[in-house]
Amino acid sequence: MKLISVKVDDEFVKALEEIEQSRIDRQALIKNLLFSGLKQYRIELAIKKYLEGEASTWKAAEIAGISLRKMNEILQEKGIEMHYSEESLREDTE
Repeated sequence: MKLISVKVDDEFVKALEEIEQSRIDRQALIKNLLFSGLKQYRIELAIKKYLEGEASTWKAAEIAGISLRKMNEILQEKGIEMHYSEESLREDTE
């Protein structure tokens, strides 16, 4: 396991302290927040690549680290039109 140091502003520290009042371990809380943020970032990156035509839905799901079914659900929830070209099919079967 690696140690990562991050400087945060007073507002972030205050928010952590408010959450910690409910007896949550600070280290576990910060790990959870980082993990959640990373997961959300990967989904947003996958959507961006999908919209720009750089990734098929299958590749976008792979980037996001989720199943194809979940990726399709997310795209549908966001009102993003599904497109699947012959090139996407080739990419997905390689």
